Amino acid sequence: MKRKIEEYKRALILRGKGKSIKQIARILGVSVSIVSVWCRGVRLTDKQIENLKRRKIRIRHLRKLARQSHLEKVKRVQKLFQIAKAEVGPLSDREIFLTGLALYWAEGFKSLKEARLGFCNSDPAMIKFIIRWLKKGLKVKQEDFILRTEFNLSHKDREEEIKIYWSKITGVPLTQFEKPFYHQSNWLREYPSRDNYFGVLRIRVRKSSELLNKMRGWISGLAVI
Repeated sequence: MKRKIEEYKRALILRGKGKSIKQIARILGVSVSIVSVWCRGVRLTDKQIENLKRRKIRIRHLRKLARQSHLEKVKRVQKLFQIAKAEVGPLSDREIFLTGLALYWAEGFKSLKEARLGFCNSDPAMIKFIIRWLKKGLKVKQEDFILRTEFNLSHKDREEEIKIYWSKITGVPLTQFEKPFYHQSNWLREYPSRDNYFGVLRIRVRKSSELLNKMRGWISGLAVI
């Protein structure tokens, strides 16, 4: 109660100095409606009213400039995106092979303990590229893929939804999915919507020990650049 009285008195002082209701609410950390009730008996001078009107106009102008600046920035980013995309252009078979190889070098399973090809990532575009690359570049057959989803335990109720999502991305039927792996730790990353989270996908390839050995050699070839 004492704190409320102090806030009330301070609100009256600030209003008497010509502060706006929103300014006072922000300074005191209380709602605009409360400040409005507290200060309804305080009369402002003509000069104070004029200053508040000018301030309101200035704020509107600054917001308009901020919106314009944001739109211009969006246009610049979109233009740069299109220019950069055009610079890549069509890829040759060799360029596609080397691109996939570089991705595998970064995200693929390649340690000496591994016995077959494997890849893990959460980016659907990258997963789609790797699947196509394995099929077309390395001649991996559709039936040789073994997929497993990995996601936080808090999304266990979405298990089937997540599997269907990755099945559509990869074109691999649900019958080739293993039992999912649940992470029980609290993840720091936040998603705008719970439904936008699909965990990561782990890809394995049956009978690919020879391909894995070649993969290590190809990666070694890249490493000398």
